[in-house]
Amino acid sequence: MMRSLLAVSSLALVVSACGTTGEPDHVKSPDQIIAEEDAEGAKQVAQQKTQRSGADAPAETEDEKRRDWDDKQATLEMKRAARSAETCPDSVTEKAPKGMATVTLLFANDGKVKDSKIDDVYAEKAVGACVLRAMGSVIVPAYKGDEHTLVWQIDLSGAKQKHSGPKDGDKGE
Repeated sequence: MMRSLLAVSSLALVVSACGTTGEPDHVKSPDQIIAEEDAEGAKQVAQQKTQRSGADAPAETEDEKRRDWDDKQATLEMKRAARSAETCPDSVTEKAPKGMATVTLLFANDGKVKDSKIDDVYAEKAVGACVLRAMGSVIVPAYKGDEHTLVWQIDLSGAKQKHSGPKDGDKGE
C-alpha cells in the first residue's frame, strides 16, 4: 500500500512538472515577441495615465519660465561688472579723467544690454569705451515686461576704496 501511494504521488509530481505552464509549445518569432512587448508597454502607459492626478502640469515653456525683473540679481551682476570697469583707467594709455562716470544701461527682456551710454566727459575717450564694454556685457535673468533702465556710477578715481553703485540709490525704472 505504501508503495502504491508513493508511486501515485511520484506520478502526480511528474505530471505537474510536465503539465501546461501557460507557455506556448513553440518558439516565438521576433515579431511575436515585439508585439507582446508593445502590448505590455501600452498597458503600462494606460495605467500611468489613470494613476496621474490632474495636478500634474505640463513642463513650462521658456516664456513661462520668465519672471519679473530681479533687482537683487541685477544689482549683483552690475557690481561684478563695475569692479571690472573700475580697472579701466589702469588699462588705457591715455591720461584718463579721474572721477565718477555715470553709465546708463537699457536691458531688453531677454536679459541682455540693448543700449549703453556714458557721461560726455568719457564718451569719446578710450577709458569710456572700456567702461562701456565692461558694463555692456552684463546679462541679467530674462524677465517679463518692458525694457528696463539702470543708471550706475563707476568710480574711475583710482582710489583704493571704490564707490561704484546705483546712482542716487536708484535700482532702475
